[in-house]
Amino acid sequence: MKTTLYKTFLYVCAGLGTLVLPTGCSEDKMDEINQDINHPTSVNTSFLITEVEMSTAFSVTGGDYSAFLSVIMEHEGGTVEQLYEADHRLFQMEDASNWGNCWGYIYNNLNACQDVINACSAEGVEANNHVNRGIARTMMAYNLAFLTDMHGDVPWSEALNFREFMTPNLDKQEAIYQDVMKLLDEALNDLAQGNATTLGAADLYYKGDAAKWTKAVYALKARYTMRLLGRSADRTGDLNKILDYVSKSFTSADEEMKLDKYDGASTYNPTYVLARSRDACGLSKSFMDKLISRQDPRANQIAINSDMKLITPSDPTYYPLPNGEGEKSQNLYSEAATDWAETGPTQLLSYHELLFLKAEAQARLGQDASETLKAAIAAAYVNLATGVKAAINSTFKKKVDGECTLSAAMADEHFEAHVRPLYNANPLQEVMIEKYLAFFGSQGESPEAFSDYRRMTYLGESFIKLVNPLNAATTEYPKGHFPLRCAYGSGDTTTNPNIYAAQGDGSFVYSEPVWWAGGTR
Repeated sequence: MKTTLYKTFLYVCAGLGTLVLPTGCSEDKMDEINQDINHPTSVNTSFLITEVEMSTAFSVTGGDYSAFLSVIMEHEGGTVEQLYEADHRLFQMEDASNWGNCWGYIYNNLNACQDVINACSAEGVEANNHVNRGIARTMMAYNLAFLTDMHGDVPWSEALNFREFMTPNLDKQEAIYQDVMKLLDEALNDLAQGNATTLGAADLYYKGDAAKWTKAVYALKARYTMRLLGRSADRTGDLNKILDYVSKSFTSADEEMKLDKYDGASTYNPTYVLARSRDACGLSKSFMDKLISRQDPRANQIAINSDMKLITPSDPTYYPLPNGEGEKSQNLYSEAATDWAETGPTQLLSYHELLFLKAEAQARLGQDASETLKAAIAAAYVNLATGVKAAINSTFKKKVDGECTLSAAMADEHFEAHVRPLYNANPLQEVMIEKYLAFFGSQGESPEAFSDYRRMTYLGESFIKLVNPLNAATTEYPKGHFPLRCAYGSGDTTTNPNIYAAQGDGSFVYSEPVWWAGGTR
């Protein structure tokens, strides 16, 4: 596993021999000379928190996971390179080399979080800095949950102690999730102590505001409690817990857990970076067909043609990519405007997701979730508008041409005319379909849609219809060719025999669900 740069320096220095130096200098002077001011032995935890927050948003939430899973979940279609191959199931999801970078980023983040926790504990250099420690525990829980959600059983209990465990064993996902929830409870305890913090702008999400971080922790507890519903021994009790957590969390989009600091000059939304550097995605026909069939006005505001103009499905230049059957071409298909959202935010946990969690819990409990669903859809419209407008206002030469008119009022009108009848017919199904639609865009929410899809499959619910014909069962893949997880990261498949054995030929990604989705690892 990897560690932060300054920790690496310490371990290198610890192994160096003592130098033979000339006499004539005082001991104090020699101590001064021996100090390397360019390589400090400790780092203010605020710097580490900034590092973790940026890395998590850009390289974990919005990085390779989001790119690949947007294609798998048919939010996008792949036109060239790895995304074309993922769309056509050409050995991408099972290939460890595709996951090496994001796997490494998560472990770097976990190490940095542990450094902050240690530094802010009783014997640390920032003893009893409860707010910073609470933030670190929250970010550790988020990264750890993301890791196991994508990969299942992974190294954890031994993974951060690399001096003792060079080839750490894999922990069971069930045990990992127990630690995730424990970390969140510990974070709540830390944040409740609310001592002053000097984080300010170093905290890219909440500027060190303990109250806002507390709301984020409750949002994460709601998400992960719902994630584990298929394994719950008391579903009614857990659904009521989710409603309680939601009541203590975000009250508007202003409080959601996101990175919205991309400036379009030196920092950019990762989906935009992929579009600009690779231009590897086409507009998903499957996704657009869902919007069109539901008379959803979002269908008229997200497609662009080769001239970068916003178009409607009735435009003669409208040409979406047929999922799993598209040609390898960068210039043939329409694209999603949100791919060019230069300054659009990355959502770690959005306000609309929180409302969808509430609506799902209500629907599963037999309560009326219609007003919650209506509010969730309105928040999703506004969130999507943010992405489309970021594309329109891009400073890059491929600036999108058009006007975005998506609004909460438009969402409300659509809800009453078209969604409410569908909700009345099947409340839970409508909640989950609308949640899937809301996760489209540049905000990095496709991995969450992937997790929803898998847990619903375990619960026997087939609400989301994916149409890629390559998902079907074959002789080689009798359980189908839809991935149930991601392969392990290449760095550890070549250095850790435990990971090497778990990875095998990679075909397990199509046959073995993760534990919370009914699997054993």
